[in-house]
Amino acid sequence: MIMLQQERQVVSGVISIFADLFKYPDQHVWEACMSGGLLDDLKKAAIHLTGNPDCANEIKGFPAELGELQEIYLNSLGGPALPVESVYKIWTADSDCSMPFAKSKGYLLGDSALHIRYILTEFEMAISQDYENMPDHLAILLEMLAYFWDNCVPEFTYQFLEDHFDWLDELASALAALPEHSFYLAITRLLQQVLRAAKANLQEAF
Repeated sequence: MIMLQQERQVVSGVISIFADLFKYPDQHVWEACMSGGLLDDLKKAAIHLTGNPDCANEIKGFPAELGELQEIYLNSLGGPALPVESVYKIWTADSDCSMPFAKSKGYLLGDSALHIRYILTEFEMAISQDYENMPDHLAILLEMLAYFWDNCVPEFTYQFLEDHFDWLDELASALAALPEHSFYLAITRLLQQVLRAAKANLQEAF
């Protein structure tokens, strides 16, 4: 089945919104959320894709001040629950690597980051210097996924999802340990629901 262009745009659009939300909050994103537009668009698209009218019910209590949202980000995604793939996976699968932390978790620039750098180079895609040492940051992965959704064959996009989004349960667990920061936990759980629906959508397009 060929995926309709309109449906592709809905999926890539909602993934792009998630990408913005997992970056350090700036004035533009905060104002878009405060106006209701960005979060409303996110919720509507998520409901459409998942078929679940209650999927976004956890998203509530958005901070009234940009500084408050930035503080919440720094105290959750900015440190204790860093949304970087390498942190949640064994650093390398290379059996010849002699680094003492080779088979440990919690480190940047692991195998997944190197793979992302390779893909970025192959597609001639540039990322901000802010993410140079963590190219597998969730915001970057989501931006790449949105691009692939619009421009690549479903099989490639599906494999990218399989390879680089299998750690979100661990991210959600890290956020759940910070109950005072429930906004980003709710966003992460909604992202998981959307990605499950998106994968099913892709499989139908094979």
